[in-house]
Amino acid sequence: MQNYYRVLGVSLTATAGQIEQAYLAQRTRLRRLAADPAMQARLAEVEAGYGIIGHPRRRMAYDVLLAQQPAEAALPPHHYAAEARWYHYARIARSLNVALLACCLLLGLDWALPLRQYAHETVQSRFPVSVPSALSAPEVAYRVHTAHTSFRLPSAIGHRVRTGQTITVWQTPILGIVLRISAPASPDGPAPFQPYGGTIYGVFFLLPLLLAVVAGVGAWPGHSPETYVNTAAVGGLLTILTLVVLLCF
Repeated sequence: MQNYYRVLGVSLTATAGQIEQAYLAQRTRLRRLAADPAMQARLAEVEAGYGIIGHPRRRMAYDVLLAQQPAEAALPPHHYAAEARWYHYARIARSLNVALLACCLLLGLDWALPLRQYAHETVQSRFPVSVPSALSAPEVAYRVHTAHTSFRLPSAIGHRVRTGQTITVWQTPILGIVLRISAPASPDGPAPFQPYGGTIYGVFFLLPLLLAVVAGVGAWPGHSPETYVNTAAVGGLLTILTLVVLLCF
């Protein structure tokens, strides 16, 4: 048997005014989350509970039936406040998951669209930068700028692009991530090669794909508050890893 006193968050000895106040507070909070089916079910329970214990005669009959039920362990008052906080955090976490899923879809669209090609790009500058691959032995990469693009090259292939050289660059159309470079004047030949940053669509493609799955689960309606919060936490960590790969590799 449903304990409507617990649903409304009031004691068995609550006055009619306290019951109405608790009902109005619950209804206001849950209506803001009405897009979630789980919150709709919760709101229906609150409405049903107030329809019974908010009516004096119905409450008397309900109290008789409730007294015949096996005794339940009383929950501390802070339990209901903690539950309310969980629902508040769940709403924020679900919004974060929706935002992360949108970012993953943007990455997918950026990868799927045809690449933008810049032929006959002149290398305007090339200077060394540090790449934190390891704290004890950081690698050296090269930051290269052309008229339309900017990218970094690993030191192992840095000799293939020189200042004043003419190259061809292939870049994603939305985020502008350089995926391939061809340097015909390079001693290694004109075969295209990959700079830093493009690996998010290459060897590290599983990272944004996993992020999309986690964010999708966290954005889908009908889950418990704990699921929304946990998926948002995991999604946040995966986002940090994705940004590290995008910026450093």
